[in-house]
Amino acid sequence: MRHNKLFRILASGIILALMVVAIPVTPTLAAEAIQVDPDEGEIGDEDIEISGSKFDAYYTVYIYLSSSEANLGDDIDELDAYEEVERELTTADGTFNTKFDVPYELTEGSNPEDVHGGDYYIYVTYRDSPIEASAKFTVINGEIKLDPDKAAVGTEVSISGEGLRQGQNITIDYDEDYVDIVSGDTETDSEGEFTCTIIVPESTIGSHTITVTDESGNKPEAEFSVKPKITLAPTPAAPGNTVEVSGTGFTESEYITITFDEHRVSTNPIEIKTSHKGSFSGSFLVPSYTTAGISEVKASDSSANKARTNLTISAGISLSPPTSQTSPGYVGMELTVYGAGFIADSTVTITYNEATTVATALTGTYGNFLATFTVPPSVAGSHIVTATDDTNTLTAVFTMDAKAPSIPVPLLPEVAGTVGAEAYFDWKDVEDVSGVTYTLQVSPDSDFNTIVLEKKGLIHSKYTITEEDKLDPTGNKTPYYWRVKAVDGASNEGEWTPPGLFYIGSSWTLYIWIGLGVLLLAILGFWLRRRITQH
Repeated sequence: MRHNKLFRILASGIILALMVVAIPVTPTLAAEAIQVDPDEGEIGDEDIEISGSKFDAYYTVYIYLSSSEANLGDDIDELDAYEEVERELTTADGTFNTKFDVPYELTEGSNPEDVHGGDYYIYVTYRDSPIEASAKFTVINGEIKLDPDKAAVGTEVSISGEGLRQGQNITIDYDEDYVDIVSGDTETDSEGEFTCTIIVPESTIGSHTITVTDESGNKPEAEFSVKPKITLAPTPAAPGNTVEVSGTGFTESEYITITFDEHRVSTNPIEIKTSHKGSFSGSFLVPSYTTAGISEVKASDSSANKARTNLTISAGISLSPPTSQTSPGYVGMELTVYGAGFIADSTVTITYNEATTVATALTGTYGNFLATFTVPPSVAGSHIVTATDDTNTLTAVFTMDAKAPSIPVPLLPEVAGTVGAEAYFDWKDVEDVSGVTYTLQVSPDSDFNTIVLEKKGLIHSKYTITEEDKLDPTGNKTPYYWRVKAVDGASNEGEWTPPGLFYIGSSWTLYIWIGLGVLLLAILGFWLRRRITQH
């Protein structure tokens, strides 16, 4: 039995082995594949390499170039236009490697055509068989010219092209970023040509690529060079004017230096830095000493790239320091007037508010002058400073401080205190650049409907009522109220202090109190003397 069992197992193993041998194995077939290197070229280029793998061994393969896109399994003769560019015999392992030239025309198919720039397709077949493998190939054709090929940002550049496919829409890229066509053709004509205009976008100094792309994928390109440029506004400008300066086409993220007639000037902001696209903006003051005529403004970055432009300096006057609503002047400040464009060697008269003559000056050989004066008392706001040589009359604006002085702090009389008819008032000083005077008021009511005493233009922070203005005694039941405010040299009036309550005592009452005080001092002195004698 044991031997029979072993025999059955052995017999079953032999049968299974025979079945495995008898069943055919179906191989896994891999799709044919091709590679093209390079995958783009110009018309007429030679020695474009193409290699294939996983083809049948020892078969001739046919290689075609076509402008039509097809699927694997399609027949090559169904395409509109194609051209056989090479044929090659595969090796024992189903591979091939050969080269072909980019043809000038596609002569086979229902619609033969000339080869243009754009996307084409490489197809590989066996003899009289459908397409077995394909790859994309770009024909580089066409030419574009730029006019000019070097300019500043914002310049109009004319682009003319030829050798593209006819009747194709075109788009323009600048460093791979789309730019608008502002005028001219937006598609190629029947000859594959076009002419259009773009505006150079914001970009850094140096070389940039302009690419024209048509619908077929053709992409002729040309190099364009950006150079730095600065613009000024306003122009012309007078000495002391603020001039806005903006620049393009500089190196990215670098600090900018501004010079005026080769002299560095301060800017706003203090440090000007270019953006990542090489642009900047800021402002500077035309130096007050500048003469009328043409001056040069130059901007330079840290890499020594620079741009220049001229600024016309017109006749005018400027004030130093300059004033404005945010940075006003004040009464008593020293103001310097610079002038340019006046008659040479003449006398110039400077007036304030067209009425008060504040200075005179003699012009130099080029009609420039300098004069200094102290700002007189005047109200807040704008005031006209005028300079005239009787032929030329020019003006500048001085802005007076409009900020009111602070509220004084009352000291005497003390609240609810009793004082004499010739009362003494005291308060803390108020500081103001234009200087201050004080106005004092006394009233029998806290609303100051009735004013019994008013003193304006007090230059000290105290006041004693005079004999002729002394207040009537009212006793302890009827008080007086007082208040004070500061007024600066520009006539800006501060707020009143809160009403301060006080009383005016009778004269005899005051004398009694004084007598009692003297008596008490005498008694105290007598007592101290006795104590000292006893000891």
